[in-house]
Amino acid sequence: MAVGPGNIAGRPEEAPIRRRLPVYAIAVVAVTLALVPIAGYRLTVHPNLIISFFVLMASADLLTAYLLVQQFLAGGRVATLGLSSAYLYSTLMMAPYAVGFTRIQRLGSESAWSEVCGPWLFLALLGGFPALAAAQQYLVAALPGRLSELARTRRRAAAGIAASSVLALVVAVTGTVVGAADRLPRLYLGGTPTVACRWAVIATLLVAAVSLLAVVRNSRHRPAVEQWVVVAISASLATTILFMAAPHRYTLGYYAARITLLVSSGVVLLALLAETANLYRRLWAAHEDLDRAHRELSHRAEHLATVNRELEAAGAWKSDIIATLSHEINQPLAVISAYSEELTHEWDTITEEERRAAVQALGNRVNQLLDMAAHLLVLCHAEPGELDTHPVVLPVEHALTRVTDNLSKQARSRVSVCDCPSGAAVWADPVHTHEVLTNFVTNAVKYSPGDIRVSAALDDTGHDVLFAVTDEGNGVPADFVEHLFDRFTQAEQSSGGRTGAGFGLYLSRLLAEANQGQVWYEDAVPHGSRFMLRLPSAETVGAETVGAETR
Repeated sequence: MAVGPGNIAGRPEEAPIRRRLPVYAIAVVAVTLALVPIAGYRLTVHPNLIISFFVLMASADLLTAYLLVQQFLAGGRVATLGLSSAYLYSTLMMAPYAVGFTRIQRLGSESAWSEVCGPWLFLALLGGFPALAAAQQYLVAALPGRLSELARTRRRAAAGIAASSVLALVVAVTGTVVGAADRLPRLYLGGTPTVACRWAVIATLLVAAVSLLAVVRNSRHRPAVEQWVVVAISASLATTILFMAAPHRYTLGYYAARITLLVSSGVVLLALLAETANLYRRLWAAHEDLDRAHRELSHRAEHLATVNRELEAAGAWKSDIIATLSHEINQPLAVISAYSEELTHEWDTITEEERRAAVQALGNRVNQLLDMAAHLLVLCHAEPGELDTHPVVLPVEHALTRVTDNLSKQARSRVSVCDCPSGAAVWADPVHTHEVLTNFVTNAVKYSPGDIRVSAALDDTGHDVLFAVTDEGNGVPADFVEHLFDRFTQAEQSSGGRTGAGFGLYLSRLLAEANQGQVWYEDAVPHGSRFMLRLPSAETVGAETVGAETR
């Protein structure tokens, strides 16, 4: 809720305040001047009304001082603390003046309280407030930089020192007036104003007028909560004018002067309350803006965290690919290098059968490298996001006849295709389906010495087609089945070696899931392995599409 010149000055909503303040000041003085000709009109004596004035006036000024101190404590200017000191002075000076008024009522108009103490205390109240309000801005500006910074950093201590200083000033003024009553000029003599009274009132009038001009001159550089002091000083000036025009008690001017002070105090207090409420509204609006900004930043932070996790995952993925390829590619390259060297240097010394075996080994290793490269290309596109699929109605018979396309003549002789449901078709990407079935058949050829059977059948519901690749090998170890389709994993062979990079089955899982299918492993009876692929039936997909269009 802090208010400083940088926060308020120059804002469009503050311009009306600066325009209204001179109007208020001129209106107060104008009304006062209009009352001057009739200010001396005698009215009924109402001491209780004056007591009520003391209470209300002191309460209004005290609340005003409190609001200004809160502005300072919340981060406001040091000048705001100085202005609150002026209002605190007005509040505290009201106490000795009220005491003097009660003594005047009890002791009569010819007592020292009536002729000296009471009038001087009233003039100290009228002239002291505007003088402090105008002087504090110059005092604050003249403070050394070290003291100003200390006041801003230790605000409560500064507020306590200011309040103590004001209290000491009020005690000093009151003590001087009361203690030196016999040496001060009498302002009244037998109820009649003296020449000293006229000069004292003129001096007070000049102090109020000069203070008003000084405050109005610098009002544009003040925040709104400080600008309203112009109204209060105008009321002090008006009261002094009425005091000069009607120095006797219980006249029209006497009552009007006090009503002017009270009304001006009420106007300033209400204006400060309204300004405080406006500041709270703006603070709440700023809080809501900050809250929205905080939520937006949190959302963006979560998004950035997600992106970072994805980047880390992509980095780990690339690292895995590089590390795995660096390790796995060495084996086929080493075999290719060894056989190439053997064929180059020992061609004439080895048998024809050994040459054929070497050439066949070279071909197998080259095919292994080609498989790695093909799998790697698909994985690099698959891992960052969804695989692009182009499903069509794919006849099951057509899918099965192509499973041996990439096999050697010797390997083809071991693969048999059977149990194909007549007229059945799947809704899947032909390239992806061929890739999965080829991976299954290729693995079976590598790891099984016996025959391989490829079959397809409708499941019990008729909604899916189940492809099966069954071999007669040793099967998959039970403790490895759950990791069989994970990335870059491969079970150790009975011979203790490993072939491949673990791409194939992981890639098969990605391709099957991209086509709304599933892959899994089963033990074959009595021994061997069975790799299963489930894909949606084309008839089922077509029926769902027709039903959706009908709906």
